[in-house]
Amino acid sequence: MKVTIIGTGFLGEAIYQVLKKQDIDIVTTYHTHKKFDTSLEYDFLNDDPEKVFSENKGDVVIMTAMVEFTDDSALLQKSMERFVQFFHHSRIIYISSDGIFDGERGEYTENDIPHPVTLYGKNLRICEEAVRKYSKDYCIVRPSYMYGFVNNVLDNRLKTAKELLERGETVSRFTDMYKSPLSYAEAAQVIDVLISSGYIGIVHISGERMSVYDFTKNGMKSLGISTSTLIGEPMPIPRPVGLLPDTSLRYDLMEQLTHIKPKSIQDELQV
Repeated sequence: MKVTIIGTGFLGEAIYQVLKKQDIDIVTTYHTHKKFDTSLEYDFLNDDPEKVFSENKGDVVIMTAMVEFTDDSALLQKSMERFVQFFHHSRIIYISSDGIFDGERGEYTENDIPHPVTLYGKNLRICEEAVRKYSKDYCIVRPSYMYGFVNNVLDNRLKTAKELLERGETVSRFTDMYKSPLSYAEAAQVIDVLISSGYIGIVHISGERMSVYDFTKNGMKSLGISTSTLIGEPMPIPRPVGLLPDTSLRYDLMEQLTHIKPKSIQDELQV
């Protein structure tokens, strides 16, 4: 089997680390930073996939590149439709996000109708719709708040807090913004199972619901970092559009399909 991974950020590399232990031919891509010597240079928004992947199409293609942050939604839609149509004979694993919801309710299931309020969320919906329209064999994966070590490197979210707290600086995190954290390592294991599961549809991959403040506090304690200067505070009022109160996800279907139950932050990060 050949698997093509679009993007080798934290999640892309975590998936690569899992797949390389198996009898799988892996093709990776990069845009600005070439992490692996054999990676193909690929600008998702501007390059024609037929020219880049003519000999590296893959039985499975996993889209991890975070192209949805572009401010050109029309270009994103055109590029996504071109991409999915080119890979229409492959199984497509598209990594979406909890940002597709407005965050007003939380504990979203796969059956809840998306209502994005940010540009990022609206772009996610464009990509999901293209996958559903042009692919017959797909799995849309929605994580919430990924964290942890990949190849011994800590994710930027926890790393930033760790460095500031180690210097004794004050770090503020919201007590009323809720997520469902899942480690990159576990996310990669879930995606590995979903590749060959035959499941077509949407899967939320996440852990237990918690506030961003509690996530940071638990993460720092697990890493052995003092939280004496970590401050919990509520979101500002009026609340900016980009601050979504509760985008937590339920992981019942993930557990049913993969038999993987998410670990606690303490178990995943304990040093």
